[in-house]
Amino acid sequence: MKNLIVLAVVIGLGYWYWSGHRTDSTESLESDRLQENAATMQRCINQEQRMQSTGGLAGVADVGSSGVDAERLCAEKNGLYKRDGGWYRKQD
Repeated sequence: MKNLIVLAVVIGLGYWYWSGHRTDSTESLESDRLQENAATMQRCINQEQRMQSTGGLAGVADVGSSGVDAERLCAEKNGLYKRDGGWYRKQD
């Protein structure tokens, strides 16, 4: 009887570990990836806007004043696309 209880506890802990940790880690990885992509885009857009304000000396003549063109250009540069408010890599 004692062995049966120990076995049930081990199986229960194994199931808890397998189901809990695997699910949480993949969600946090995706969240981290989205935050990293958003930070990359923000840095790129800020850089493009600074270059535009200094006279467009960076070779980016098509960046418009609205910032939409800068967003499009940065998305192409970094291989990202916008979906559901987040930035995703094209290979994901």
